[in-house]
Amino acid sequence: MTEPRHRLRILHVSDLHERGPRETEPWRRRRVLGDGWEENLAVLLQDGPIDLVCFTGDAADWGLPEEYAKATDFFEGLLSRLHLGKDRLFAIPGNHDIGRDIHKDVWSAVRKAANAADPLDLARWMAGGKSPMGFQDDWRERLLERQAAYRSWVRDSLGRPDLDPAQSPHGLLGYRREVLLPNIGVPVHLIGLDTAWLCGDDNDAGKLRLTDTQLGKLATDEHGTALPGFRIVLMHHPFHELGDGADLRRHIAPWADLVLRGHLHEPEVETWADPDRTVRQLAAGCLYEGHRADRYPNACHVLTVELDDAGRPAQIDLRFRSFSARSGHWFDDNSLYKESRDGHLTWMFPRPTRLALSGNPYNPWTKVNPPKFVGRIDLLARLEAALEEGRSALLVGDWRMGKSSILQTWYAKQNGRGREVRLLTGEGPEGVSPQDFVKKITGSLKLGENADKAADALDRWISEVGRPSLPPLLLVDEFDAMASQFDQRFLERLRGMLGRVVFVLSTRQEVEGLYEHPNHTSPFYNRLELITVGLLEPAAAEQLMRWGDGLLEAGDVNLLRLWAGRHPFYLQLFGRHLVDARRNGDPIEGALDRFRTEASSRLRALWGVLGERERRSLVGTLEGRIVRQASLRARGIVTEEGLPFGEVLTDWLKDVEE
Repeated sequence: MTEPRHRLRILHVSDLHERGPRETEPWRRRRVLGDGWEENLAVLLQDGPIDLVCFTGDAADWGLPEEYAKATDFFEGLLSRLHLGKDRLFAIPGNHDIGRDIHKDVWSAVRKAANAADPLDLARWMAGGKSPMGFQDDWRERLLERQAAYRSWVRDSLGRPDLDPAQSPHGLLGYRREVLLPNIGVPVHLIGLDTAWLCGDDNDAGKLRLTDTQLGKLATDEHGTALPGFRIVLMHHPFHELGDGADLRRHIAPWADLVLRGHLHEPEVETWADPDRTVRQLAAGCLYEGHRADRYPNACHVLTVELDDAGRPAQIDLRFRSFSARSGHWFDDNSLYKESRDGHLTWMFPRPTRLALSGNPYNPWTKVNPPKFVGRIDLLARLEAALEEGRSALLVGDWRMGKSSILQTWYAKQNGRGREVRLLTGEGPEGVSPQDFVKKITGSLKLGENADKAADALDRWISEVGRPSLPPLLLVDEFDAMASQFDQRFLERLRGMLGRVVFVLSTRQEVEGLYEHPNHTSPFYNRLELITVGLLEPAAAEQLMRWGDGLLEAGDVNLLRLWAGRHPFYLQLFGRHLVDARRNGDPIEGALDRFRTEASSRLRALWGVLGERERRSLVGTLEGRIVRQASLRARGIVTEEGLPFGEVLTDWLKDVEE
C-alpha cells in the first residue's frame, strides 16, 4: 500500500429531533444550537474546510411535515456556515422520521408476519418482489407511506432527489451516491441504508430488518463487485438492534471501509472483527436530546481521514465535541477515551497487502508531477510567455483533465528561479476565508478582521518581495470555491494587484460562470488570458500508454488507444484496470467492464453540466455526424476532428440514447 495522499474531512451529526410548532422550550434548543453552535463550527473550521456532512437519522421527532421545516432551516444554516452546497449533505431516516400513527394496522401486521417469513423472501419483497406467504400485496406501499414526510423533505425541501430511494439501485430503500471532490483524488461513495422502515414503537430493538438485498444492491455495483475508492455506510441503528444485524455485519465487511450511525445518543468508536473480516463503526452523539434538551451532553464529531491512492483509509483523526450543560458552550471532550488529548483521538488502520495495486504505474486519482509529467508543451509555453510579460492566466478544464498536475509542474519549474512562488488550492485551509488565503501566502498571523485588512497585508507582501522584472507568482488551484465564497471586495482588491503580481488560476468553468447571482460579475472578467485544458497531444498520449511496458501485452495498448483516446484521466483509469488484470491473471473483459462502470459515473456527471445543444451534438455522433461546437473540442470531449474522444464515450452515449 502506498503512503496516504488524500485528506477527507467529514462532520458527522445525528439525532436533531426537531419538533416544529410543538417546541415548548425554544430557548433550550437555541442554547445548544444557536450562537454556541456557530462558535463550535468556527473552531472546527480552524483545522481546515469540511468536505462532507453526514447526518445519521432522526431529523424530526414524530415524522411530521411541520417538523421538517425547522430541520431545513438548521441544515441550510449549517451548510452556509461550512461554505458547502446541498450536494455535500447526506442524510438517512431514523426511527423518529417514521409517522407512527399512519397505517398502524399494516405496520403491526407486517412486523408479525416478518417474524415468520423466510428472510430471503422478505428481502426480495421489500425490493419490489412478490409477496411472501401471509403478506398482502398492498402492505409494502402502505408501510412506506409512513416515511412520506421524510422523503418529501429530502426530495423537495433539501433539494436532494438523488437521496430519494426511488432513484436508488434498490428502488424502495436507501441510496448510493458517488461524490467527486476536487481535492480528493479517489472516488468517495456514500451508501445510505434505511434501518427504520420497520420501526413503529419504543420496543423496536431486535425486531428491525436491514435485509441483505438492500445491502447488496447499494454496496456493490451492477456486477456485484465491491465499489472502488473509499466507501462510507450511513445507518441509524447499531447492528445489534437489527434482527438480521449479526449476519449482515459479516456481509458488509468487504464492501465498506467505515460505518457511521446514530440512535443511541452516545458517541462511540467501535471495531468488530472475526478471523476473516473487520467492521469499523463510529457512532455520533445526539445534536439535541429530545427530553433532556440542554441538560444533556449533546455531541458531534469531525473525522479527518487519510486515504492512500486506492482509497483505503490509513488513519482517521477524530475530534470529539460536546455541549456543556453547565456553561452553555461546546468544548473538546476527553471523557470518552483515556488516550484522547484535547478531544482528539487517532484511529490507525492496518495496511493490507494488495498485489493488484503493487507497482501499478497508472493512478488516475493523483497528480502527475515531474519527471513523470508528460505533454502540455504548447500550454506551458503560453504560461511562460505570459509570465515573462507579467500577465495573469486562467486555466479552464473539466474534472480530472490535469489542471492540478499542470500547476504542480509549473510550480516546480518556477520555484527557485529568483521570484516568490506560492501554490494554493481552494480546497485547502487557505480556501476558507481571505484571511486564511493571505496567511498561506505571507505566513503572517496579523491580518485584521475583514477582507480589506487581509488585502492590505497581501499588498504589503507584494511590495516587499516583488521586483519590477520578477513579480510574485501565485498559482491557485480549484479557484471555483474561492470565487463564490470570498468577499467580493477582496477579489476586487486582488484585481487591483494585477501587474504587480501574476496569478494563474484553475477552474472548471470560465470565471463568469462561477457567479450564480445575476448582479455579481467576476472582478477578473477580461483581465486573464484564457487557456483551456483539453486532450493530450498525440505523442504525450502514446508516452502515457507506454507506462505499462513490461506489464501489459501487445493488444492492451491498442485497447487503451481505442477506448480512452487521448484523455489523461480515462487512459490512467483503464490502464490501471488492465495492469491489475494482468497481474492477477484475470480476464481482460472483466477489466474493460470495471473500467466502463467507473467511467459511467463520471460521464453522467459531465452530461449534467452540458447544454441541450451540446448533448444533441454528442448523440448525433452515433449517426455519423461531426461535432462542430468549439466548446466541446476545447474541453476534450471530442477530438479536433469532431469525434468522441474514445470508445468509452460512444459506448456510454448508446445507453443514453436507449
